[in-house]
Amino acid sequence: MPRERNPNRDKAYKIWLEHNGNITNRQIAEMLGENEKVIAVWKQRDKWNVVQQSANESCTTKKRGAPKGSKNAVGNKGGAPLRNKNAVGNSGGAPPRNTNAVKTGEYQTLWMDALTPEQQEIVERVNLDPLEQVNQSITLYAWREREIMMKIAKLEKGLTEKQRRVLQERVNIKEPVQVHDEKSGKPKTVILTRNELATTKIEETEYRVIEDILNLQEALTRVTDKKLRAVEMKHKLIIAKGPNDDEGGKSGLDQLAEVIVKSATLIQGDS
Repeated sequence: MPRERNPNRDKAYKIWLEHNGNITNRQIAEMLGENEKVIAVWKQRDKWNVVQQSANESCTTKKRGAPKGSKNAVGNKGGAPLRNKNAVGNSGGAPPRNTNAVKTGEYQTLWMDALTPEQQEIVERVNLDPLEQVNQSITLYAWREREIMMKIAKLEKGLTEKQRRVLQERVNIKEPVQVHDEKSGKPKTVILTRNELATTKIEETEYRVIEDILNLQEALTRVTDKKLRAVEMKHKLIIAKGPNDDEGGKSGLDQLAEVIVKSATLIQGDS
C-alpha cells in the first residue's frame, strides 16, 4: 500500500508560518514530538523559505513600463518600419519536426520518417499486445521495488554514523621556570611564553542519513502505486478477453478495446 503522508508535516509548516519563520526546528520538533532532523528535512523538501519569500514578493510587485508622464515612446507605434520585408515568408517558430526543445524525450513525438533505419527496426520489434505490455511493466516495477528496498536496508544498517572534527591552531603557552637570580643569589620563578601547534577543539557528532531514507521511501511509494495500477489493468484485460455474448452484453473484443483506451489514458496520466 502507498505510504501515507505524515500529518505532522503540514502542522510543522503551519507552526512555522504562524511564527513568521522565527522559530527553530528543535522547538517545532518538541511541539509535535518529532525528530529535529526530520523537521529540517521537511523544511528543505517543501521549500518553506522559498514559499514565504514568494508570498512577500508578490505583495510588492513593481509595475513594468516607463514612469507616468514619460514621452520617450511618443510617435513610436511599435513593430518593424513601414514596408519592411525582413520577415517575408517567415511564419515564425522553429522548422517542422525539429527537436530543439527535446530535453528528456519523455513527451517527444515519434515521426517514423525522421527515424534512422536502426531506430525504425527497434520500433517495429516492440510487442504491442496490451497484456504483454502490462506484464513487462509489472516486472519492471517489481525490480525497481527490490532495488529501492535494498538501498533502504543498506542505509538503515548504518543509521548512526560518527563524524569527528579536530581543530588545531597555534597558541601561546605560558610556563613557570625556576632561574637563579644573580643579584639576590636566590632562585626565582620566571614566566616563559612559547608558541606551538595545539589541539584546541574536538567535536564528535552523530547523525542519521534520514533525508536519503525519506527520499527512497517516497520513491518506493510511487513505484508500488504504479505497480498496483498495472496489476489492476492486467486483471481487467484478462476479464475482457473472455466473450460473454450469451449473456447479451458486450463481446470480449469490445471490452478489450475499451480497456485499451482506458489503459492509454492511465499511462498518459502517469507520465
